[in-house]
This record gives sequence, structure tokens and C-alpha cells, in this order.
Amino acid sequence: MRHKPKCSFCGKAQGEDGGRGRVRLVAGPGVYICSECISLANEILRGDNSPAPA
Repeated sequence: MRHKPKCSFCGKAQGEDGGRGRVRLVAGPGVYICSECISLANEILRGDNSPAPA
């Protein structure tokens, strides 16, 4: 059985249903990051993240 790669940050697998459609993975040296984690990181870097209400 072949190992199915998963996002190193959230654990989602390639093709899995995510909140923003089908998850796609980008491979790096020994790690993977999914399209959803990339989108979240972009929002954080742009400053689009609001603190959660206490």
C-alpha cells in the first residue's frame, strides 16, 4: 500500500474535501502544505485575520 501524502500543518490529504473545495498539496523538501493552509497563511501575512472574540 502506498503512503498518501498529507499536509504537514493540518493533516488533510490530497483530494480531500475542504472548506474551500478539494484540497491540493504543494510538496517541499520532506514536507507538504495544502491549498487551505496556503490561503490561511496568505490572509495572516496580509493582515486579514481578526482576533477571535474573547
